[in-house]
Amino acid sequence: MDGADTDNPVNPVRLNRYLAQCGLGSRRECDRLIAAGSVAVNGTTVKELGTRVDLSRDTVTVAGKRAGRALPLQYVACHKSRGIMVTAKDPQGRETVYDALGKKGFNASHLKYVGRLDRDSEGLLLMTNDGDLVHALTHPRFHIKKSYLVRIERKLLPEHAGQMTGAGVRSNGQTLTAGKVSPRETEGITGEHWYVVDLYEGKNRQIRRMFESFGYEIIRLKRTQFGTVKLGSLRRGSYRFLEPREIAGLRRLGHAGTRTRTGKGKGRGRADA
Repeated sequence: MDGADTDNPVNPVRLNRYLAQCGLGSRRECDRLIAAGSVAVNGTTVKELGTRVDLSRDTVTVAGKRAGRALPLQYVACHKSRGIMVTAKDPQGRETVYDALGKKGFNASHLKYVGRLDRDSEGLLLMTNDGDLVHALTHPRFHIKKSYLVRIERKLLPEHAGQMTGAGVRSNGQTLTAGKVSPRETEGITGEHWYVVDLYEGKNRQIRRMFESFGYEIIRLKRTQFGTVKLGSLRRGSYRFLEPREIAGLRRLGHAGTRTRTGKGKGRGRADA
């Protein structure tokens, strides 16, 4: 199946890898579960991070509950519509991306979203149960490219675009910068003001904060690319499984990121648009 990975655990397998493929997080997150004493093998708590298990005979439990079957890895692109919440469950009862996909006949409850889009934004949203890849693609130190189309109510002044891509914009104690801010090819033809914005960091509501700091009103905000994956012609509200070449491209980006990591960062999982 496109978007599915057959790299399932073989015996014996490292415990953190098995837990990650059960959907419990990245291997690093599963290491923390093990170190905290939350994992037991055949009734005995284990804290050694290098522990291996034989899935044909060992029973693994997490917080007293038996770990599920290791799931095949899946990679999905969906076109999030405006008004949809990117969260597993909304306390106010608003429709979530999981609800929206469920209406399309796809149960995505085992998948995690890769970065957020806020309720008023739309466009490309990646989802996967590959916890290691989620970590690599969302860690702020890894500088994964994300592209957006932004429509504002008036023409963007060159000096404002220059500040966004240069010294940056100060907002709430943070410096916000963009890799690129340029007019869309149709700018000035339709009477609408559209711009292409590339980000390499993911601070909360970053694009909105940058434009609003100069007094611009954002009318529409749409993510069109995440790493090597493009939204393309995927219709609003629809989803598709990633092609093997797209998965490989994302993995290469994540691998490059892990080699250039310089320290801990903040802001993973926040909506950058």
